[in-house]
Amino acid sequence: MNPLLILGPIGMMLVGMVSIIIWKLQRGVKLKYFLLGGLIWLISITPKFIMDLTITSTLSSWAKSMLGTLGFLTIIGLYVGLRTGLLECGFMYLIFSKSKLKNMLFKEAVAFGIGFGAFEAISISLSAMVQLIVFILNPSILELIPEERREFIEVQLNMPTWVVLAPIIERVFTLLIHIFTTLVIFVSVKWRRLSYLLGAIAYKSVVDAVIPYLHWIFKPTLSPIGAYKAEIWVVVMGLLALLGTRLTMSKLEEE
Repeated sequence: MNPLLILGPIGMMLVGMVSIIIWKLQRGVKLKYFLLGGLIWLISITPKFIMDLTITSTLSSWAKSMLGTLGFLTIIGLYVGLRTGLLECGFMYLIFSKSKLKNMLFKEAVAFGIGFGAFEAISISLSAMVQLIVFILNPSILELIPEERREFIEVQLNMPTWVVLAPIIERVFTLLIHIFTTLVIFVSVKWRRLSYLLGAIAYKSVVDAVIPYLHWIFKPTLSPIGAYKAEIWVVVMGLLALLGTRLTMSKLEEE
């Protein structure tokens, strides 16, 4: 068991916390915009959590048994992608359009997006950190887990330390994706252009729809090299998001 793997969750948490600190210090944005972004993230993932407890496993089992590997990956990819795009972008659009947040300054809209992504990073990192600490402090717990599942967990717990950068990279570029989509939805409300909302939904859906394929091809939870290969897609989409954010911010600053 490699205790240094805990550096991964720590790094993920720092991505969220540092991003908030930097933007707040640089732009003097009130903390409430970051917190509101985090609140909307929590609201948007609640239906996902309910879906995972109810229909996700049923859909997954049906697709595997009836459609084969390719069909399964296609159905699950569409399901995961559209779920993310519709829920995350949809809730944010409703909040912006039905509240005074439609009158935010661009720097406040960015803070909202940072809060959305930062709270996601912090939440995921806390969950991963707690699991690692439990296994590190009490490795005998592994003996209580069914053999097939135990072998899978043991592979993860014994990965080399250099794999810890993979989840940190993912959080950095995922944060850029959240900031970009937040700005696009904000612009959609501000300029009353529904096409921008549809674009944000499509973009975010595509980002997540490809992930099941990447996990099937590269097996990032079992291979350190696969973990980095699987992040290439997130990096590419994050760089596109960074470019889109710069263009959007320049338009907003011109107003």
